[in-house]
Amino acid sequence: MFQKIILFILIGSSVFSQDSLEINLSEVKVSANISPNEIRKTARNVSIIDQKDIKDAPVKTLDGILQYALNVDVRSRSPFGVQSDISIRGGHFDQTLIMIDGVKMNDPQTGHHAMNLPLPIEQIERIEVLQGGASRVYGPSAFSGVINFITKKSAANSNSALINVGEFGLREFKGNYGLATNKNQTFLSASKSHSDGYAYNTAFDRMTFYGKTTFLQAKGFLSVQGGMVGNKFGASNFYHPKFHDQYEETNGKFLAISKTHNFNNQLSSTLIGSLRRHNDLYDFNKYLLSNINSVNFHQSDVIDLDWKMRYLSDFGASSIGIEWREESILSNRLGDEAAEKKMVKNYPDIFYSKSKRRQNFSTYLEQQKQWDNWFISGGVLVNFNSQFGTNIYPGIDVSFFPKQGITIYGTANKSLRFPTFTEMYLNTSTVMADPNLLPEKAFNYEIGLKSFKKSFHFTVSVFYKKTTDAIDKVKRVELAKPTMENINDINMAGLEFLTQFNISDKRNDKYYWFQKVQLNYAYLISDRKEQGFQSFYTLNYLRHKLSVSTFFRLTNTLSASVIYSYKKREGSYQWDVSSPIVPYRQANLVDTRINFTKKWFNLYLDVNNIFNYQYFDFGFVEQPGRWISGGLKLSF
Repeated sequence: MFQKIILFILIGSSVFSQDSLEINLSEVKVSANISPNEIRKTARNVSIIDQKDIKDAPVKTLDGILQYALNVDVRSRSPFGVQSDISIRGGHFDQTLIMIDGVKMNDPQTGHHAMNLPLPIEQIERIEVLQGGASRVYGPSAFSGVINFITKKSAANSNSALINVGEFGLREFKGNYGLATNKNQTFLSASKSHSDGYAYNTAFDRMTFYGKTTFLQAKGFLSVQGGMVGNKFGASNFYHPKFHDQYEETNGKFLAISKTHNFNNQLSSTLIGSLRRHNDLYDFNKYLLSNINSVNFHQSDVIDLDWKMRYLSDFGASSIGIEWREESILSNRLGDEAAEKKMVKNYPDIFYSKSKRRQNFSTYLEQQKQWDNWFISGGVLVNFNSQFGTNIYPGIDVSFFPKQGITIYGTANKSLRFPTFTEMYLNTSTVMADPNLLPEKAFNYEIGLKSFKKSFHFTVSVFYKKTTDAIDKVKRVELAKPTMENINDINMAGLEFLTQFNISDKRNDKYYWFQKVQLNYAYLISDRKEQGFQSFYTLNYLRHKLSVSTFFRLTNTLSASVIYSYKKREGSYQWDVSSPIVPYRQANLVDTRINFTKKWFNLYLDVNNIFNYQYFDFGFVEQPGRWISGGLKLSF
C-alpha cells in the first residue's frame, strides 16, 4: 500500500478544477458533464445548496442539510451523521454516487458507509445534487444521481472553535484552522461528538479529522486532501426488530491528490488519484462478550485513478477520459475463501478468512457544442469490469434558450450499477445473499424548464426511468428469511419542482426582515407493487416529498430559519411473521434555527422536530422526537 501512495504522489501532476461559485446562480458552473458548464446551459436537473443556506439551516451534519434537498431521500438509522442512507429519485442507498471535489467516496462493501465522511460542514462552498443516472460521465456508481460536496477554495477567515450541546447528552467540540498565502491554501479540522441516545442503545461517539492543502501554480494547482472518521454506536433494531443490543464500529480514511494543468486557453488536463480504506465491526447481539467468532469484521479498500482532458475549438468542447478503479475486501463473512488468512487488527484470535477483488476500467468521450440558441452534449462510456464484463453506456443532453433567462432541455442516458460485496456474499440468519446477482441497468429520460431572474428562479422537470435487473432485499412469504434478488422490470416516473425567491433583493424596507423562501416538491410513481413479497429498499421510495424553507433577518444581529418537510413513503414493514404488515406513516416535520451573530461571535439555538412527530424512515427504527440543542462558535 505504501508503494501505491508514493506512486500517486509522483503521478499527481495533471484534474479539472472545480469552478468557483459565482454570485449569479445562473452562472454557477456545475459538474453534470465531463466539461463543467453554467447551470443554465446544463440539460440536467441540478440543484445547488450554497454555504449561506448551510449556515442558516438548523443542521450540523452533511446528511442533515441533504434532507431538505429536492427529491433526495435521507433514511437515517442513527442521527447526526452516524449512519444515513442517501438516495435520489426513488433509488436506494447503493445507487447514489457520493463525491468530495470530484473524488468518489462510495464503499464497495455497502452503501450504508457512503456517508462516513470526515468533511466538516464549515468547509463546504456548495453542494451539487445531480438528479438521474449519469454513468456516461461518472461511471457505474452514478445510477440514480450524484452528490458532489465542493470545498472552499480559500482558507482565509477559517479559524474557529465550536461547541454544541443539547438534549440526550449531546455534546460536540470542533476546531477549524485555516492558513492562506499567495501560493498556498491550507485547512485543518478536528471534531468529537457524543450522545447518550434518544432511546435504548442509540448512544454514539464520533471523531473526525480532515485536512486539505492547495498549492497554486502558474498554470494550475496541486491539491492534497484527506481525512479520518471513526464511529462507535448502538444499533438497536438496525437490521432486525427483535435484537435491541446490536452494535457497530466503523472507521474510514482517505487520501486524494489532484493536479490541474492548463496548457493554454484551449487545452487542459486533470488527474485525480485516491485511496480509501474502511473498516466495519458489526455485532448482532453482544457477541463481543459471549461469542466473538459471530461478530462481522470487514475491511474494504479502493484505489482510483481518473484522468480527463478537454480541448476547446470551433467544434466546441471535446473531452476524453480514462478511469481505473480497484475494489477489494477482506472479511470473515464476505467474498470467496482466502488463500491466506490475515489477522484482524486488535483482535489476535480473529482472522479475515474471505476476500474478493475486482477491477474496473472505463473510457469515455464527450462532445459539447453551442449553435445559436441550442446547446448539445453527447457522449459514451465504455466500461470493462473483471467480474461483470464489458458494457457500453451512451447519453445525450440538449438545451434550448428561447430567450434570456429561460432554458428548455431534454436528456436521455443509460446507467448501470454493480452489486456490492454485501449483496453478493452476506449470508446470515437475517438475509441470504446471491453471488450470481446481475448488474442493474436503467434508461433515464428527462425533460425540463429552467428560469433564472435576478431574485427569482425555478426548475420544473418530468422524468422516466426504466430499470432492469433491479437489486433489492425482499422477503417472500414462502421463505424463512429475506433474500437478495434481481427484480424484473421496474418503471418509475416523476415530477420535480424547485423554486427560490430572494425577497430581500427588492430592497424594500417593508420586506427586509423576510429574506428568502425556497420550495421544492417531488412526486414519484412506480408500476411495481409489493405483491407476494416485501421490499426493503427499491419499493420503499418517497411518493411525495415537500420542503419549504423560510429565512428571516429580524435585526442586524439576529436571524432565523423555519423549515417544513412532508414525506409520504411507499412500502411497509413487519415486526415478525405473526404481526400485521405496517405501511409507512406520513411525516410532517418542522425544524428551526435562531442565530445571533456579531463579528467573531455566533450563538444559535436549534429545535428539530418541533411538534415531536413520531415516524419511521426504516422499519423497526423509530426516529428521534423533539430535539433541542444549541451552539457557540468563536471565529478568530
